[in-house]
Amino acid sequence: MLKPILRDPLLHFLVVAIGLFVLHDIFVHEDDSGNARQIVVDRDALLNFIQYRSKSFDQQVAERQLASLTDDELDKIITELVREEALAREARALGLDKDDYVIKRRLVQKVDYVARGFADAAFKVTEEDIRAYFEENRADFYIQPRITFTHVFFSNERNGADHAEQLAAETLIRLREEGANFEEAGQYGERFLYGLNYVDRSRILVESHLGAEMVEAIFGLDPTVSAWSGPFRSEHGAHAVLVTAVEPGRDPSLREVRVQVEQQASRALSERRAREAAQLIVDAYDVEITYDPKTAVN
Repeated sequence: MLKPILRDPLLHFLVVAIGLFVLHDIFVHEDDSGNARQIVVDRDALLNFIQYRSKSFDQQVAERQLASLTDDELDKIITELVREEALAREARALGLDKDDYVIKRRLVQKVDYVARGFADAAFKVTEEDIRAYFEENRADFYIQPRITFTHVFFSNERNGADHAEQLAAETLIRLREEGANFEEAGQYGERFLYGLNYVDRSRILVESHLGAEMVEAIFGLDPTVSAWSGPFRSEHGAHAVLVTAVEPGRDPSLREVRVQVEQQASRALSERRAREAAQLIVDAYDVEITYDPKTAVN
């Protein structure tokens, strides 16, 4: 199980870091010059800008990114930073940030980005976390049944449903008599919208093409017999089918899906820690609710 987050002392560092980061952004770069009409583009301002734009608050990554910029790329970053800072200051000077819900939501998102960035940098998913996440979310990693088959198709639209099935039945006899193999299926029947050969395809995909009833039937065929079967009906028409392989669905071992599990566990942990950090900030406020729906006037 993931250890309780509120007991993690590192989370307290995260909240302090958020406060320092935001205060630095608000006061340092705007007031260093002592001139509200002057915008100072220094290394710290550029690093701050890069981190916000990338939504990744890793100082070392931002430093490497800044150092790797070409002259043209640096000029572009500086132009964007200056434009953003100038327009933001003008908006504040005009009072456009007051009582504006859109601005409020952007500020919330800004703190959320900071929280998420510090959470990603400060907390790494452990082996225990990975195993716990896998056990709690096994259904997400279920390996769908898969099948390999080819088919000969006759269209309802072109032939009518009954005649299409008759053509498929007659062709099925020919296929068996002539011993047609997988590669020869294209010599018979009509063109099917989604294609001829299905090689190692998931049940979900095949069902989206042929419908649940037909898929249920062909997944029940014995591939070791290697014989043409049918005719089967889909919403598109009638089919003669040759199945060569069927893999049943199964629950994988952690080793098989470790990469996916680690990625998803890391995302889940990051999101959870960011939410908990935000909740700690909320809990620091005294909330007074004066609205009473029983006494409210419609």
